[in-house]
Amino acid sequence: MLALAEEVKAEGAAGIGDVLTTLSRDVGQTVHLALRSGDHAIYVRKVEADQPYRMASRVGMRLRLHCTAIGMCVLSHLPEDELDSVLASAGMPAMTPNTITDAARLADELAQIRARGYAVDDEENEKTIRCIGAPVFDRTGAVRGGVSISTVTFLVPREDLLSFVPALQSAARSLGTLLK
Repeated sequence: MLALAEEVKAEGAAGIGDVLTTLSRDVGQTVHLALRSGDHAIYVRKVEADQPYRMASRVGMRLRLHCTAIGMCVLSHLPEDELDSVLASAGMPAMTPNTITDAARLADELAQIRARGYAVDDEENEKTIRCIGAPVFDRTGAVRGGVSISTVTFLVPREDLLSFVPALQSAARSLGTLLK
């Protein structure tokens, strides 16, 4: 985690913070930036929305890749052999009744994510939490992690969350220019 935090500091921390703060302000929701670390991703930045609730997530928290919006964005852009290796190592445990635990079903979902450019975690990692995520690519075009917008299901309908996709994708592109 320390290496990721140092990397983010060295790679335009002020610019990264500005992008995430602007995104959170524009959509009125909590946003996260996570970078891949082996078979997981790790939250390196979080901007909490001005809401009456707080997300349990925190900087330094590890994310499973198969059941989070950021994680699925990462998986969707890995070469097939690397994807297979990650899934074999990390597994695909059910975190909620909505978690995809079947490899063929996950492969279909990853193809859809690649095609549309964003992922949806619809209570797959945590009950009552719905997120959208977009992949963040570095300057070489390699997927490094992702950025997400997180909401609580009882306050933000899915359709409202999906209306934030253009802002999310714009933020992901901006973040990519700040990473090596």
